[in-house]
Parts: sequence; C-alpha cells; structure tokens
Amino acid sequence: MKGRLTAMQAGYSTRMGAAVRHAAHYLEHQQADKKLLLILTDGEPSDIDVDDPQLLTQDTRQAVKELDQKGIYSYCISLDPRADDYVRDIFGKRVTVVDNVQRLPERMTQVFVTLTG
Repeated sequence: MKGRLTAMQAGYSTRMGAAVRHAAHYLEHQQADKKLLLILTDGEPSDIDVDDPQLLTQDTRQAVKELDQKGIYSYCISLDPRADDYVRDIFGKRVTVVDNVQRLPERMTQVFVTLTG
C-alpha cells in the first residue's frame, strides 16, 4: 500500500464536492447505525473548467453540510502540506493533515481508532 500511495501523482482535477455527493448516494442506502465517509485527498478542490477556486471550496463545504443532514459523518485526511489554507474551511475540525506520506498508514490507523472508538 505504501508504494502505491507514494507513487501517486496529481492529475487535472480534484472534484471533491462531486465525489462527496457520489459517495453519499451509496452510503445513504446502507443499513448502519453510524456512517462515515473518510476522504483522502492530495489537494484542494480544483477543476480545469472552473476559474474561481473559491467556488469549488464552497461547493465542497456545501456537500459536507449535505452529508451532515443525511446523518453521514465525514472526515478528511489531506496529504497537502498547504491544506491548512482551505481544508478547515471545508471540514471544520474533522481533518488531519499528513505532511509526510510515509506516515500515512500510521496516521490513518490513529484516525480510524479515534473515530470508531
């Protein structure tokens, strides 16, 4: 797993709001007492077709609010060392920034234990 994660490269778009809504569609139909959407991202919401990055951040924040309304808890793990500039605006306190990808497995375990404990 470590090898695949460290080999990841950024692409053209991070359509986070759309991805959150898509995942919510499947999660809301699951029978469970608690539902968690764990989001692992390498950067801020972006799209090659959108000129205003604030629009995408606002859209993702709205998608997270929609999750809350559906009873789905969201949590973000960001691999972007500059994430503090935007990620709390989207997720509030439900975020962990991992500056070193080598520590990702350890940090994911910590987050999962904290969220499910």
